[in-house]
Amino acid sequence: MLDISQAGLFGEPLNRITIALKVALLLILSATQGYALSAQAGSQSAFESLKTFVPPAAFDSIAALPDAAAARAPMLSGERLFQELHRTVMPAKAAVAGYKQAKAYMYSKADNIGCNGAPGILTFYSQICVNGSSDNGNDYPERGDQNGDGVVDKFVNAEHIWPQGYFNSALPMVSDLHQLASTLYTPNSRRGNMRFAKVSNATYSTSCGSKLGSEGFEPCDPDKGNVARAMLYFVTRYYDQNIREGMNYEDFWTSRVPMLLEWNRQDPPDANERRRNDMVEAFQGNRNPYIDNPELADQISAAVFAAH
Repeated sequence: MLDISQAGLFGEPLNRITIALKVALLLILSATQGYALSAQAGSQSAFESLKTFVPPAAFDSIAALPDAAAARAPMLSGERLFQELHRTVMPAKAAVAGYKQAKAYMYSKADNIGCNGAPGILTFYSQICVNGSSDNGNDYPERGDQNGDGVVDKFVNAEHIWPQGYFNSALPMVSDLHQLASTLYTPNSRRGNMRFAKVSNATYSTSCGSKLGSEGFEPCDPDKGNVARAMLYFVTRYYDQNIREGMNYEDFWTSRVPMLLEWNRQDPPDANERRRNDMVEAFQGNRNPYIDNPELADQISAAVFAAH
């Protein structure tokens, strides 16, 4: 039997205890049913129980127990990972917010990060600040031609990154904040329901680099990763719903997957995007897993995304 007093709780032999504890934690975590979300509470309880038998100092070098769903995801890949995320992105909240309610929260909370030293929205596709704190997009006018597109917009509205016409503006897709963005009217209307693409000759552009051309619509570099993760989320959650109404799916989605994965790698989530993920979860009860871990997209692969 190990004599704890001779094991050296504050010396090198402590590593053996730490290793043993880590192994025990892995066994506890793997014993829970398929790393289900309910495993987190049970595993944490088991972790606390271990403290009854092992001196507290032995836990100092052990990181916090990982979230069960996050722990499972890296162990999967391809179709199995896609289906696992399809299940886990379902909101914990049963009630679905209406579109008006979702927009009000987006303008006043989720996208209101503050700018120019006051409350305000950093608008999508333009990357310019429109100040305000209202829950109504009409209260966010562009002050002059801030985004350099030749138009002074009078309000901000909601961009559906997966256009709402392709799912008949149906709930819950139309109010899912993970695929909505606060956008000045003109960039939003110029994008319309165009596919995302790399544009060589622009017929319309904003000062941050968003542009429209014969190839489609290209968001500016700071928005490319956000667009990609919103699109990947949308298909992961809704691929089995009616989201292809009146569209060429190959042209709009399937052929675009490699480009979206590239954008996801090139423009990783920043602090504002991670904050927004938290805010959206507080509102509608689910997260975008590709913001939490962008590498999940490549673990799934372009071929699997394109097949859905």
